[in-house]
Amino acid sequence: MPSDCPGGISSGRSPSVSGSSLPARQRHIHDFAPFMDSPARDQTARRDGRRKVLVLASTFPSSVQPIHGVFVKERVKAVAARDEFDLRVMSTIPYFPPLKFFPRWYPLSQTPRQEMIDGLAVSRPRYALIPKIGGYWHAELMYWSIRNAVKRLYAEFPFELIDAHFVYADGVVAAMLGRDYNVPVVMTARGEDMIRFPDLPVIGDSIRWGLRRGTRFVGLSEELAEKMRQNGAPADRVSVISNGVDTQKFHPIPMDEARRTLGLPLNRRIIIGVGYLLERKGFHLAIEALPAIREKHPDTMLVIVGGVARWGQDYSAEIQESIRKSGMADHVFLAGPRPPEELFRWYSSADVFTILSSREGSPNAPMEALACGVPIVATPIGSIPQLLTTPGLGVMLPERSVTAAANGLSSALTKEWDRRAIREWAVGQSWASVAQSVSKVFFEALGERDAQTGSATQQNARE
Repeated sequence: MPSDCPGGISSGRSPSVSGSSLPARQRHIHDFAPFMDSPARDQTARRDGRRKVLVLASTFPSSVQPIHGVFVKERVKAVAARDEFDLRVMSTIPYFPPLKFFPRWYPLSQTPRQEMIDGLAVSRPRYALIPKIGGYWHAELMYWSIRNAVKRLYAEFPFELIDAHFVYADGVVAAMLGRDYNVPVVMTARGEDMIRFPDLPVIGDSIRWGLRRGTRFVGLSEELAEKMRQNGAPADRVSVISNGVDTQKFHPIPMDEARRTLGLPLNRRIIIGVGYLLERKGFHLAIEALPAIREKHPDTMLVIVGGVARWGQDYSAEIQESIRKSGMADHVFLAGPRPPEELFRWYSSADVFTILSSREGSPNAPMEALACGVPIVATPIGSIPQLLTTPGLGVMLPERSVTAAANGLSSALTKEWDRRAIREWAVGQSWASVAQSVSKVFFEALGERDAQTGSATQQNARE
């Protein structure tokens, strides 16, 4: 992968099975007979009435990187709160030595192997990932590295379903494990894993192999769902379930109060953007559009909240250069990364929120802004077209360009928005409602597996 991409259990042996349906380079990784069901194991798994689910999510918060994959954690936490499933999270991370002169990767070495995150038990087995080229074999490297950790977990937590977040690499690894343990797999596509990765050499074949072997599929947007169908997921097993929003954490406060607390001017119009400093987030486009916006609204300034991503190419220098070239140094404020519990103040301080991404799944920041009553101006990517079919939430741009951004943001700054109505709409998009839809998908996957197990049991009885 490009550098920006971040068995026989009881006997101890693994009888060989055919892997002829795999690409040749992958056949060796599935020389494991399915771990057959037993009534005793099923009784153990369900003794408290909850079905046991292994969540496979390499993108997940930790005490060291608390905002990394917060959107995955919020969905998992909401599903757990329904008390229908007992969930354990396995968040695999690449091994990296404790070398402080690599500040981007050093936190990996400091991440605990076991911890509780927001009431969820999280384990973090390490796996080998060769810099620059290892991404092409990311799924295989992860699978081989974590097999023993999964085996140990299964001994105390006999999971019945695997919930994988991002089709590559976690979803492909989940398909491998699902075959080993004979359990259904639910895969969620979240962005680049289906928008860009299927077109990459080697990786695309792995994705299509995994999609053909999953049980149920979730796309955060219709675009992602369609990409899953195009790459091998059965159309009737794909659901669209966008991200939700925590309306308790993200709530409106008076604009003046927010600005005083943050030290922002009270007498200016503020456009805000929130996210990692990556090219695809489009902050440079907002900066380049600012001179044209200020021709109509001279009091306007842009506030950007966010820092360097652990993955992807850092775009900070280019953003600084955009500020210099546009002459907007006095009108752009780079706030840097801020803790999640503080973001509601930044959103509440703004007149308008903008996201000018080139690609997304179901971006969280627009939902957080809406939960704070702030209208959005966005490019037509991911779940945004579905979102902005509701009148009164914001402006969807016709294209991703400086001109479109300048026109759309100028228009949004002119309009009177009903911030109370925006907030009321967001309240109906809670993580609890998302969890209800996800729970239905889980039960569909488990129902199919239970039916197969029941048929096999009846057949054995007849024999």
